[in-house]
Order: sequence, then C-alpha cells, then structure tokens
Amino acid sequence: MCSVLVRLLLLNWGILLVRSELNDTCTTNSSRSGRCVLVRDCQYALNIVRSEHRTSQEWSFIDHNKCGEIPGKPPLPLICCPVIQNVEGCGVAKIQQRIFGGYETDIGVYPWAGVIQYRNTRGKFEVQCGCALIHHRWVLTAAHCIVGVPRKLTVHSVRFNEWNTKKKANCTTMNDVRICRAVYKIEEQFPHPSYSITNPNMRHDIGLLKTKRDVQITDYVIPMCLPFVESIQELQIENESFVVTGWGQTDQNTPGIQRHVNLLGRNKNICDVVFKPQRISLSHDQLCIGGEFGQDSCRGDSGGPLMYEQGLVTYVLGVVSFGASDCGTKDHPGVYTSVVHYLEWIEDVMVEN
Repeated sequence: MCSVLVRLLLLNWGILLVRSELNDTCTTNSSRSGRCVLVRDCQYALNIVRSEHRTSQEWSFIDHNKCGEIPGKPPLPLICCPVIQNVEGCGVAKIQQRIFGGYETDIGVYPWAGVIQYRNTRGKFEVQCGCALIHHRWVLTAAHCIVGVPRKLTVHSVRFNEWNTKKKANCTTMNDVRICRAVYKIEEQFPHPSYSITNPNMRHDIGLLKTKRDVQITDYVIPMCLPFVESIQELQIENESFVVTGWGQTDQNTPGIQRHVNLLGRNKNICDVVFKPQRISLSHDQLCIGGEFGQDSCRGDSGGPLMYEQGLVTYVLGVVSFGASDCGTKDHPGVYTSVVHYLEWIEDVMVEN
C-alpha cells in the first residue's frame, strides 16, 4: 500500500515553483531548516505516507514542500525535509499507568523525564531541576535551571531512569529486570539568549542541554515528541488536560519520589490578574496552567515538561517556569514557557551545534 501511495505521489506532483538541487539546504513552508532530498530519503515524509490516520495538515506538508526534481521518466520529485525530526517512537511509553497533591508514579511511566544534577563547590552532587529528553543528545529544561541557580552550583549531568532521588543507587527490579539510573554528563548549555534573571515576567525561560554522548534508548528511557504536528501547535490551551511530573516539594516535604498530577489549561488573563501585584503580565509565549487546590508543579519541578497526550503519543507543550510561593494555592495557576513558540530556536540550536 505504501509503495502505491509513493508512486501516486511521484506521478501527480505537478509543476514545481521552487527548484533546488539534491541535498541543497532549504526552508519548509513552516520556516523549519531542511534539506532537499528524495521522498524515499525523508523519514518524516515516509511516516506521513505510511500512516493510516494521516491528517489533511500532514498531507499538505507533502504537497507544499516540493523543492525540485531529478529529471527522468517519470522525474523524481525532491522534498524539503526537516533536518531535525522527532526520534522514531518518541512519546510512547512502554510502561503504562495511568506534585503537590499528586500521586507517586511507577518507574518508566514517563521515560523522557529526568533530573539535572549539579556539582557544588565541595564537589558534592545535588538535584535542583527537572528536564525532558527530546533527542539522542538533547535535553529540554528551563533557562533559570541553567543560569538562575546559586553560584555555588554548576550544571554537571542529567539523570534518567530516575524514581527516588534520595537513594544513592536508585535501582529497582521490574519483571526480573534490574533498572538503575543512567547518568549523562553535559557537554554544552544553551539558555535562551533573551532570558534575563532580573526580568520578573520570566519570559524566554527555556534552555537546552547537550550531552557528551548519545543517550541510550531503552524501554525506560525514550525521548518525548516536540510539537511539530500542526494540530498540536494549534491546540486551544484553555480547559485542555495536561500532565506534569517531577520530584519537587509536596504538601508533606520534599519526598524525592517521582510524582505526577493532571492540570487544566487556563485563560492567560487569569494569570495576569493573579500575578498583577507582582507586576507580572504574561506574554503570548507563556502558558497559564492549573490553579486547583493542592494540584501544582512546585519547587524542584522547575524545568520539567508540561505534557499533552494525544492517543498513546505524548508531546511536550511547555516547560515549568514559576508559580505561587505556596505551591498548590487555590485559584493561583502556574506559568509555563510555551514550547510551540520556541520550536524555531530549538531547531536552530540543534542544527548549529
């Protein structure tokens, strides 16, 4: 079936408005960095062609990103293929179950979620922030988790396969398999260049960490999906359900055990009213989420992902930024950096580094 669709695609491509050579750099119709290649060499396009449930928006990607052709009978069309693509199998957890006021998770339920490990001036390690694996060597977090930490701390590494941060070994046995945390040292740090720790609005609170080596993908460590899908990008946040996971403070203490909570999207105006006494007004690239009593992300959850689940696939829609000084305060939502608004920056950093 796939081969038939590809042949139909090749035969019905029509007149090309933009002509490029094979392997030329190009820009997709959504302003993503790409390379002009044969359809068969673009995994992103092949995934669309092979899908039994492709949307009209996905099919329009094929139709609107022609970049040339190789002469022949019939000619072979070229497509502007995004350089950065989601890792195949992203956002699909192998383990299914489904922080303040949240519930403890099972290990492996959120295999993209990790923690950032910092080294202090005495050479000791401590955990301060959350993060999310988005590609083989790339980790998404908040800018304030990179440049806003105390001077005595420096970013050292990220840890996955994490469940209880208080245990030194942090190993567990599941289905007769021993699972221990995986630690990856950080090679480079990329806080957003427009982020300022002195700006009370905390705009551009997003950053990337690059590991020194590829993160090994297993059933318990899987990247989550960036929201490249148009239907996800156009999602109306208000009243949508999201999930946050982290190891931060609860109503009892800081447990060190991974927890998760469901939160609803709110109208941005609600956050503007709530944070007006602090002279904070949200911009278009920030999200207003939560506000139910006892349900919130909290200190220690900063930098972690705001997750949106579509079927079995999980997308990262936001990054935990800031909230009330008392976590889980009724009618006091938290603020998250919108990942959709920073996709171009994320891609640029990954392509150039």
